[in-house]
Formats: sequence, C-alpha cells, structure tokens
Amino acid sequence: MGHWPAYVGSVQVRIEASTGRRQLLLLLVGLIGSFLFIRFSTRMIRRGVSWWPGNVQPGGLHIHHVVFGQVMMFIGGIGSFAVRGGPLVHDLLAVLFGVGCGLVLDEFALVLHLEDVYWREEGRQSVDAVILAVAIIGLVLFGAAPLGGGVGGTSYATYVAAAVVAGFVVLCLLKGKVWTGLLGVMVPLLAVVGAVRLARPGSPWARWRYTSRPRRMARAERREERVTRRFSAAKTRMMDAVAGAPSPVSLTKKPPRREPTVVEVPPSRLEVRLAQVLGPLRGPGAAAAVWYLRVATAVNAVTGVVAPFRDRVRAATDGEFVTPFLVSPGFTGAVLAFVLSVSLRRRKRAAWILTVVLTAGYLLVIAVDVAAVPRAHRHAFNWVSLVLTLLLLAALLVSRTLFNVRGRRGNIVLGLVSLVAGAVVAVGVGTLLVYGTDRAEPSSWGESARYAAVRVLTVSSLFDVPGIDVPAWTDLAINLLSVALMVVVLLAFFRSPPGLSRLARADERRLRALLRAYGGTDSFGYFALRRDLSVCWSGDRAAAVVYRVVNGVALAHGDPLGPVAARPAAVAGWLDTARSHAWSPAAAYAGEEGTAAYRAAGLHTVAVDEEAVLDAGPLPPELARLRRTMAAAGYRAVLRRQRDVDAEEWPHLAQLADAWRQHAGRLRALTGRRRADPGLGRLGDAGDGDCVLAECRDRNGRTCALLVLLPWGSDGLTLDLLRWDRESGQAAVDFLLAEVMDRAARGAPPVAGVARISLAFADAPSFPVVRRSRRLLCERRTELPRVLAAAAFAHPEAHFH
Repeated sequence: MGHWPAYVGSVQVRIEASTGRRQLLLLLVGLIGSFLFIRFSTRMIRRGVSWWPGNVQPGGLHIHHVVFGQVMMFIGGIGSFAVRGGPLVHDLLAVLFGVGCGLVLDEFALVLHLEDVYWREEGRQSVDAVILAVAIIGLVLFGAAPLGGGVGGTSYATYVAAAVVAGFVVLCLLKGKVWTGLLGVMVPLLAVVGAVRLARPGSPWARWRYTSRPRRMARAERREERVTRRFSAAKTRMMDAVAGAPSPVSLTKKPPRREPTVVEVPPSRLEVRLAQVLGPLRGPGAAAAVWYLRVATAVNAVTGVVAPFRDRVRAATDGEFVTPFLVSPGFTGAVLAFVLSVSLRRRKRAAWILTVVLTAGYLLVIAVDVAAVPRAHRHAFNWVSLVLTLLLLAALLVSRTLFNVRGRRGNIVLGLVSLVAGAVVAVGVGTLLVYGTDRAEPSSWGESARYAAVRVLTVSSLFDVPGIDVPAWTDLAINLLSVALMVVVLLAFFRSPPGLSRLARADERRLRALLRAYGGTDSFGYFALRRDLSVCWSGDRAAAVVYRVVNGVALAHGDPLGPVAARPAAVAGWLDTARSHAWSPAAAYAGEEGTAAYRAAGLHTVAVDEEAVLDAGPLPPELARLRRTMAAAGYRAVLRRQRDVDAEEWPHLAQLADAWRQHAGRLRALTGRRRADPGLGRLGDAGDGDCVLAECRDRNGRTCALLVLLPWGSDGLTLDLLRWDRESGQAAVDFLLAEVMDRAARGAPPVAGVARISLAFADAPSFPVVRRSRRLLCERRTELPRVLAAAAFAHPEAHFH
C-alpha cells in the first residue's frame, strides 16, 4: 500500500501528458479541416455556382474570414486558460482554436500585404504559411522540441546547443532556404544540412560570398535549375490543386495605365540663385576640407614627435585655450585626420557624414568654452579656432553633393562588430599590461581594467584613475592599441563597394571578337577572358578595359582591347567607374601601347617587370642535343589543340595539374626560378578550343609535364600553365618547349604558322629570349604601397620592381 500514491501520481502525469498531446492533435485537425473547407468555399464562390452561399456582406461590407478566425482564436486561447472543466471542454477549445488558426492563416497574405491578394500570385504565401504551420505542429506532436530541446534547459550546455542550432537556422535563412531554416528549428539536422549546402543564387549569402567566386555561383545556378525549380513547380501544382490557381495579375505586374501628364515646375529664383552662388564653390570647398585635414595630420604628427612642443601645446590647451578641429598633439589625432582626408578625397559619403558630425559637435564645444570659461573670449587664438572650424563645416556643407560614393553593404554592421570585438581585445590586452606593470601595490584587476578602458576608449589625460602608477611605455602601448582599434573601425565603416568580378557571357563573346581582330599586339590579351574580371566598355563598345577590384584598387589587366583610336574612351570610362566607387585606378601587365594609353589618361609608371619572348626558328645546339637525349630515353611530346582532347582525359590532367601545383610552389621557393602561374584559372574549358596542350610522356606513356599555350594573335602563343613531375625534373619542361619551337619552325600541326612564343615571366636560361617590358601604373604615387599589395595579391607570378 505504501507504493500506491507513487503509482497514482505516475498514472496522473501520464494521463495529463496524453491529454495535452490529444488536444494538440485536435488543434491540428481543426486547422487542416477549416483550411480545406474555406478553400472549397472560396473556390465555389469564385466559380459563381448558384447552390453555394456567397460572401458574408452585412450592409454591403465584405467581412473576410480572417475576422471569424481571430474571434475563434481569441475564444479558444482565452478559454483554454480561464475555463475549468474536464478534458472534453479543453478538447472543444482546442478544436475551436485550430479552426481559427486555419481561417487566419488562409488569409496570411492579406495581413502581410494589407491588400486583398487572395487570388493573386502573392496569395500563395497563405498556403505556404498553412503548410509550414501544419509541419511544425506535426513535428511537435511527434515529440520534436524547438532548437534541439535547448529552450528552457537547465544547464549551459543546452543553451549553447540551442544557440548553435539557432545559428544554423539563421544561416539557412541567409542562404535563401526559408523552408529548411524554419523547419530546422524543430529538426536541427535540416538546419545543419541547409547551412552546409550551397546558397540559392538570389539569396543575400550568394550576393555577399559568390559574387567573386563564379564557379560556386555557377554551381548554385545549376542546382537551382535542376532541383529547386523542379521542386517549386511540383509544389505549385500541388498547391493549385488544393487551394486553386491564382489569377495572372500580380502586385509586381500592375496593369497598364495611361502615362500621367508630367508638369515641369521651373526652379524658383532662390533655387537658381543658390545654384549660381554655391555651384562654383563645391569643388574648392571639397578641396579645402581635404587640405585642412592634411595640414592637421602634419601638425599633429610634428607635435607628437617633438616633446617640448607637445608639452607646451598640451599645457596651453588644458587652460583657457582651444585648438581648431582635430588639431591636437599626438598620433591619435594625426591618424584620424589622415584617414578622414583620404576618405574625403575619394568622395566617400560615410566619411563626409562622420566629419560633419564631429566638426559640428566640436564647434559647439568651442562655442560653449568661449562663452562659459572666464577670460576665454579674450584670447584671439580661441576666435581663430572657432572661425577655422566654422569655415571647415561650411566647406563640407557647400560641397555635400560631391560626396556621393556609397560604401559597401554591411559596413555599419561590420564597423559595430569591429568596434565591440576590437574594444574587448584592446581593453583585455591593456588590462594585462597595466596589471603587470602597476607600481602601486597592491594591484587590482578591476582598477587595471578601468584604467585600460579609459585609455583605450578615450585616449585622453582628462580622465584619470587614482591608484594606478604605470610607466610611460605602458601608456604608449595602450595608446597604440587604441589607434589600431580606431583605424580598424574606420576602415570597416569606409570600405569601398566590391567589384562585380564576374564576366558575363555576352561580354566574353565581344572580347573574343576584339581579340581576333586586334589581339596580335598584346601577348597577354587572352588573359582578358578570365571570368573573375569585370569589363568597362567605351560608349560604342569598340574598345574595353578589363579589371579586377582588389582591396579597393581597380587593377586593369594588360592593355586595353580594341582599335587604338577607341582605347582612350574605354580608359576614360574605366577611370570614371573607379572614381565613382572610390577605387584607386591602377594597371598591371601593360605593354608599350597600353602604357601609352594609360599615361595619356594621367597614370604614372611605378614599377617594371620583363616578359620573355621566343622567336620560333632553328634550335640551338644544346637544345637539339636535349631533344635527342630525351627521345633516346623514351620521352615523347604530344601536342594537341584543346578541342581535339577527349573529354575523358581532362579530369586526369586536372588532377595532375593540381597535384603538381604545390610541388611547383615549393620548388620555386627553393631554387628561386620564376614561372607564370595559371592566368585563366581553368583547364579544358569548351571556349578555349584554340589553346595548345603539350604533354611530355615517358616510355610507359605516363604524363610527366604539362604546358598550356594560349593564342596570341594569328601567329603567336603565350604560356599559361606550366607543371611537371618532381621525379622528371626541369628537363621535361625544356624538352617540351624545344619540341614546340621545332614543330613551329617546321610548320607541323598543331603549331603551324606560330612565329613567336611568350613565356610570360618564366625563366628559360637555355633558350634565346627577347625581353619586353611590362609596366605597373597608378594614378597617384602616394598609393604605391596599396597598388603593389593589390598587384601581388592578384598576380603573384609578377615581380614588379
């Protein structure tokens, strides 16, 4: 008998659990039943059958069934908490609540758009909402818990697991997989799978991550075409069968209407007068603001280096004197003024807004100081500071329309994240430095953290923390941390928009036509077909400049394509595009004609590299001996145009090229020999049928070296890919090049008619080569470090000096 109460308690708990699940099942049945009934009713009303009652219209007012659903949900929801009765009462309330949910969700699109879109294309969203609600309730009914059961957990592990699942859900939504993400709330495995797989092409994730990765974008588009669209078509057919097909009219496709009559209102006299007065001042105003910040940078740097001058200025400003905007001794003000001056010179809107806000705030501080501090208004220096700051603000406001370069999407979020994360790191490192060097005993972690936070976030001696005594180098180190934090945050806020970095098919076809007509002058012309490049055309599309945006540098690739007369227009369009996006224009791999076109547009040569060119002809004696030696050892050369290579061979050749890539990099580091890395970044593409593939095969028929040569006009080739097996060594490569030269001299296919071969930047000490200059150009020599870094990142094979 002692175990009877425990037994009764367990039975009661089991009954309550089964009762709750039964009521959830009844809610689901009510939802599905009401949805099917109301859809049948609306379809009958739509058809206009005489035997079915019509809409509810008391007094001519059409009452949508979402109103009845809201009433039922209100009664069912309140009643389930307020009514005390047996299981039957709660069962009825559950059914009533489910019926109300079905009626409300059936007009979910109406609530979303605040317009009657029931039979439009947007009305499908109501059916999506019903299906999603049924799926989630069904999963809960079968025991699934939200976020893997981490909601309402009792340990940190459950909350961490819930946060991880929530992260996967958010990633699914960013990748455009709404259904997968929402169902992943109940089934974490779905969220994990959706987060790992490719994003949909139109999703935010694809715009952020796939724009500069054309292969991944192409895979996403193929998967969208093959799987997602087919599934969407099947889902649409099922939805139309259950809920009825919508009308072809859509909110996004409004019916045609007459064009409204446009009445042009002439500007007022005041507007005309302001335009006449302020128009000529905009350019000088922007230039004045930039030069003011440059002078402030120089003054701050000088006063920061010269200790007596710095101490005297600080002593003066601590009293009754105030300095102009951003004029303060030290490197913090110098760095801030320098970053703002560079960003304003590039016409960045975010930099203008920040500078205006800071200038206006500082102007208010000066005015308050002059008015409130005794004897401050008697000093002419304060009035000079006030006037200079006021003139800077006026110059910024007058030139407002010139600062029209928008930043990259997500700059604000990245800047705030950088600020929070950087502040945590900087304050943490500063706390360790202060605690380890504090000469006031005993040291306290709390006081050390306060001191570090004040120094990092304010970098000012106006705020002091008593009880802390650290050496000067500690303060200097913390100030440097603060400067680094400020630079990182400002760069995040002022990032320029990225380039498209994806060559469209129509642009590629046009570029190929230009190469066939004018590609004989530039050995690097075929590299313009790289699909991670962007293109800027002249107005008549007769010439083009291909470029790539790297770290805010619009780096043109090689010479402009097209006739010489049309090239200046293409270069001018490329420069306008770069300036409108705050990119620094530069050109890499420019030949003689390209250098002339870029110099005419205002660019300057800043570095030079040399390209090696072979003239096809009789082989030197040492190369002839090499050919005979290799042939006697069983090696042979196989030369083919890529169009003649079987499709089954390309996977094996690509595997060899990838396997030998790492070996090639290590060998270059050990020997110092330079070679051209792949310029196109593709092997065996159907559009590159004219490219020459050269293989060196040993006596067993195994490939031990690979060359890919690109067309150079009608009588030349350019080296693109160069790979060889470690065991075979460099001799296999020299044998291949000698074979190509010999067959070209004899007119043997597939290199008949070839008279010149560019080895790009590869060293070929055994071959008689002619050196040709390739130049790196930029618009401003002050941007040389940035341009060199961009060129090194985009073209690691070039060694400009």
